[in-house]
This record gives sequence, C-alpha cells and structure tokens, in this order.
Amino acid sequence: MAENCIRVQNLLKSYKDLTAVNNISFDVRKGEILGILGPNGSGKTTTLKSILGLIEFDSGSVEVNNLSIKKQRNDILKSVGAVLEGARNIYWHLTPMENLAYFAGIRGLSKRDIAERAEYLLDSLKLSDVANKEVRQFSAGMKQKCALACSFIHDPSILLLDEPTLGLDVEITRTIMTWLRHVVEKEGKTIVITSHNMDFVESICERILIIRKGEIVSHETVKSLKEKFSKKHFLIDLAEEPQSTLMDRISTLGEASLSDKTLRIELKTVESLIPLMKAIEESGVRMLNFRTVENDLEDIFLEVIKEGKQ
Repeated sequence: MAENCIRVQNLLKSYKDLTAVNNISFDVRKGEILGILGPNGSGKTTTLKSILGLIEFDSGSVEVNNLSIKKQRNDILKSVGAVLEGARNIYWHLTPMENLAYFAGIRGLSKRDIAERAEYLLDSLKLSDVANKEVRQFSAGMKQKCALACSFIHDPSILLLDEPTLGLDVEITRTIMTWLRHVVEKEGKTIVITSHNMDFVESICERILIIRKGEIVSHETVKSLKEKFSKKHFLIDLAEEPQSTLMDRISTLGEASLSDKTLRIELKTVESLIPLMKAIEESGVRMLNFRTVENDLEDIFLEVIKEGKQ
C-alpha cells in the first residue's frame, strides 16, 4: 500500500454558529487522485484551505509529507500547488508566459529552470500558441489551464484543485483530465480534487470522499460504491402523459417518477415487472420504448447525501 502524503485528523472548523467541517479524518496516498464530493456548503473548500493553512481551524491536525501545517507551513508549500476559486489566482493583464515567470520567481526558480518548466507546461496544456497573449482575452477554460500551469511551475509533488472543470466545455475538460492523469501516472504526483462534475470524477478518481454538512458520509473507491449501491432502473417512454391513477398503481410496485413522458421506476422485486407491464397496457397508454439503466455516480451521490451514511 502506498505511503500517505496527507493526513487529516479530527479537523474541526466553525464560523460563528455554522460548523463548516465537523471532526473529519482521512488520508491521501502518494500517487493517487482523491475526489472530494459534496453539495454546496458541505465543507469541501474549507477542507482544502485547511490543508493549505489558508484558514486557522479550531482543532485537529493536518500533516503534509509528515510536516505539521501549523508549525511548518512554509516547508509544506514548497511541495504543494493549488488552484482555488477558479482562475482568480493569476494576473489577467499578464500573458501565460509572464504569469509563469512571475510565480516561478516567487518560488525561487532560476531563469533556466523557469524556461524549461514554462515550455513544458505551455506545451502539455496546449497554451503554446497563446503564450504571449494577455490572459484577460481568454475563455474561462483557457484561463483555467493557465492557472493550472502556474500552480505547477515549481514542480510540486501535491496538487490541490477546487472545481477545476467548473463551467468548462468538453474539449478543455478532456485536455485537463488527460494532463492530470499524465502527471500522476508518469510523474508520480498526488492530486486532491473537489468537483460537481460526476463524469469527470468517475473518469479520473479511484477513491472518493463524500462530505455532507461538514461530515464524511462515505469514503471508498468508486468501484465499491457502485457495487454497494448498484440498482437497476427501468425507463419507459410513453406516447402520452399517464393519468394519476396509473402512477398510483405503479407506485405500489416500486419507486417511480415521471419526466417528459418517460417513466423511471426501481421495482421492489423482479417479479413486479409483469404487473408493471399489465398496468401500462390496461391504462391504454402506448409504450414507445423500454430499457434498463444502472445507477451512475450521480445517482449514488444523491442517495448517499440523502441518507447521510454509507
């Protein structure tokens, strides 16, 4: 098993009457991408800021590479990069090259190191063609890629990313995903990501942590979550809106919902399929299509935060 590079123990942070993070503990292993999921206000960003030492938490401890964030923060930050709150951590009136040079200078890199790292990052994140164009002229996705490059200029071993694909199109999301996989698989980096993009998290993270109201309600692999919450739903496309009497009858067979003439139902038992078909036939509503779907990560996430437990 890989060595832990981040250890959070009994972390507690409150803002007046609000408990943002309530006594949570978890580890991050070297060379993995850990996803942190949760509704808005669940404590995801507070957790990342605590790991970075950007906020003073009430109690508990945070260690990064066996160093205490409260006692050895400057040493920790030498090996950590972060992008928080979108692309607001870069200078929009500078070019990507100028931003990289500025942040590299702050980190104490030599001119030679700056040139080599900048060339690598601009190329790998597909920013070379706009390296000398002011960031303020970029799309949201291009700004985000520039922010990622700047967070990685000093070649950190750990990268903390808060909603790295928020509002980005599919192409740029794929570029970022490919790059993050590369730095983990080929360079041995460790990444912690918060996100609402379930497809992105499922594609890139082996293990996820789900937070609800400041508390961890699930902490396991995507595979084990899917196995635990694996459920089959039936989707039935109807030619017209069914009457309430049909919905009442169907609801006795399982959890059912209707959206734009498509009936979604999770049957209590497989044997309920026959009375389901019979109920639709007797209602006189024509069935256009019938298919089955398995729970995806978004379904599982919604179920976990609803229940508040594993």
